[in-house]
Amino acid sequence: MESSNLNSLLADIHNRYIKLKEKDFQLHYRVFGEVFRSLQQNMKAVDKYYERYVSNIQFAGSHYDNLRINKPDEFDMDIVIDVPVSMHEDPLYPANSDILIEKYRPEYLWLRAGAQFRNIPYRDGQDSSINRTAYEWLDKKNFILGSKFSDWFKSVGNRGLNEFQKLNGRPVCFVDGVAYTIRSSSSGPAWTIHIESDGFKMDVDLVPALKFPESRWLGKKYRKIPERCRREYWLAVPKPNPDGPSTPHEEQRSWRLALQDQEKQLLYNTYHLRQIIRLIKKFRDAQGMDKLASYYIKTIFFWEIADFQDGIKSKKLNKKEAFWQQNDIATLFKHMLQKLYDALAKKNIPYFWNRGKNYIQRWDIARLNEYKGKINDLLNVLKNPYDYKSVAKYLLTDKEYQEYRKFL
Repeated sequence: MESSNLNSLLADIHNRYIKLKEKDFQLHYRVFGEVFRSLQQNMKAVDKYYERYVSNIQFAGSHYDNLRINKPDEFDMDIVIDVPVSMHEDPLYPANSDILIEKYRPEYLWLRAGAQFRNIPYRDGQDSSINRTAYEWLDKKNFILGSKFSDWFKSVGNRGLNEFQKLNGRPVCFVDGVAYTIRSSSSGPAWTIHIESDGFKMDVDLVPALKFPESRWLGKKYRKIPERCRREYWLAVPKPNPDGPSTPHEEQRSWRLALQDQEKQLLYNTYHLRQIIRLIKKFRDAQGMDKLASYYIKTIFFWEIADFQDGIKSKKLNKKEAFWQQNDIATLFKHMLQKLYDALAKKNIPYFWNRGKNYIQRWDIARLNEYKGKINDLLNVLKNPYDYKSVAKYLLTDKEYQEYRKFL
C-alpha cells in the first residue's frame, strides 16, 4: 500500500473517532473542577487530619498522559496525603527511619512504622488528637495498612459528599445553572464519584497515595529512574496484589508502586508515539479485547522507548526521538502492532520498573489465541499494498464502520 494512503486513513479515523472533542473536554473539565472544588472544601471541613495533611492533587491515567480516546468522561486523580513523620531514610541508621520500606513483590511493597511513627500518640501534645489518625493505620506488627488508609480516605470522601445540598435526596452541585447529581462507589484503592445530569455522565476515580523522595527509590532488580525522568518523588497507593496467592494480612499491608510522573517524562519528546497508542487502544476497543489494559499497551511502548534510549538499536538510530519523529504514522502503527503481537506470542508484558512482574502471566491460552488472531488479521491486511481501506474495519465498531463507508 502507499504509505500516504494509510497515513491519510489513520489520520482521518483518529480525527473523527478517537481524538477528544475540545468542546466535550471543556465541559467535562469545568464540571469536574467545580464539583471537586466543593468536595475538597467539604472533606477538609469534616476531617482535621485531611485538612492538615492533604498535599499534592494531580491527574493520573490517560488524561494525564494525553492518551484518552473517544470521550473525556473518565478522570483519575491521585490525592497525596502527608504523614507527621519524615519520609526520608535515616542516612546514618536506615533501620531507624520513620517509615521502613520492605520489598514485597515486583510492583508491590510493605511499609513499616519506625519509632517516631509508633510514638505519634505520645509525642505530639495538642496535635496528637489529629495526628493519631495516621497511627490508627498500623497493625499489631506496626505495618502501615493500605486497607485502613484507604478506608479512612473513603470515609472522609463520603462524609464530605454528605455536606452537599440535596436534590431528590441525592447530593447535587450546580454548574452554570445546571444541576449535577453526585453518587459514589468503591472499587480497589479508588473511591469513585459519579457525576450525572440529563445527557451527561462522568466517573472520577480518586485514589489516595503516600509519596516518597526519589532518593528512596528501590534498588536491586528495579530499573534506575532515568535522569531525564526524575521528578523528586514517587507514590505508593494502597492496593492488594491481584496475582496472589496472599493471606488477608498480606492484602491489607500491600501498597502498589506508582510512577506516573516519571512515566510521563518518559513519553516526552516522542512526537507521534501518543497517536499510535491511541490508535492501538481504539483497535483494542473495536475488537472487544477488554482484558488488554491500557497500561499494558503503554508498557510495551515504555520498553520500546527504553530500547532506543539505551542504545540497543543505536546502529540504526542515535536517539529515541529520531525513531518517533522520522517515521510516519503508518510505519509506527505497523511496528508497534507487531510488538504487541510478539508480546502476546511470548505471553510476556513485563512491568517496566521491574521485569519480575509479568502482566499477562495468568492469561489462559484461549484468550491469548483470540487476541493474537485479531492482531494477526490486521497485520496481514497491513501487508497488502492495495487494501489499506480495509484497515477501517478493524479500528471501528460495526456501527462506526457503516457510517464511515461513505468516506472510503
